[in-house]
Amino acid sequence: MGRKSNAKNQLLDAADSLFRDRGFSAVGVAELCSAAQVNKGSFYHYFPSKQALLLEVIDAAWDETGMLVDWENQVPNDPIDQLRHFLKELFAFHYADNESAGRVRGSLLSNLAHELGTRDANISKKLGQLFERETAAFESLLAKAIDRGDVSLQNPRQAAESLIACVHGLLMLAKVRNSLSVLPQSENELLRLCGTIHS
Repeated sequence: MGRKSNAKNQLLDAADSLFRDRGFSAVGVAELCSAAQVNKGSFYHYFPSKQALLLEVIDAAWDETGMLVDWENQVPNDPIDQLRHFLKELFAFHYADNESAGRVRGSLLSNLAHELGTRDANISKKLGQLFERETAAFESLLAKAIDRGDVSLQNPRQAAESLIACVHGLLMLAKVRNSLSVLPQSENELLRLCGTIHS
């Protein structure tokens, strides 16, 4: 999603793209500044370090559909339909990104967790917080679906974790294979795969 044109947002946009392309460690400050068309002085005016930039990037990029934040504010009345819509929008995001980039780049959070999860305590903590927010958002939907009698799950937290593991695992496999063909043909197929629905 584009931002208003200013040095900070140009850096955030450039970092989001470059970190998705090649990871955090392979991208230097000079390259970030060149891609953003800003000078190093501007970089260090807004960010004390490349790590600080990354923390802002993942804060902005963790919810690729914009729906998770909505769920945090208010759990929708049609939780399973919302889950299906979320998956449809998420897959559409990655198909569009694949078309734009010319390759599958996967989930930024999953990529960074794989690259940096045990190497940088601050980034690991931030990733953990964002994965927890994602889990809690799914859990709230599934708990409401149980209350409505839409599903017969015993443990909404466990089901939420399974769903997240399925989604991020599929996106990681898609990146490794450079093919989105591993994604399910329908949202129901994925919901059945992770045990959320049974029909």
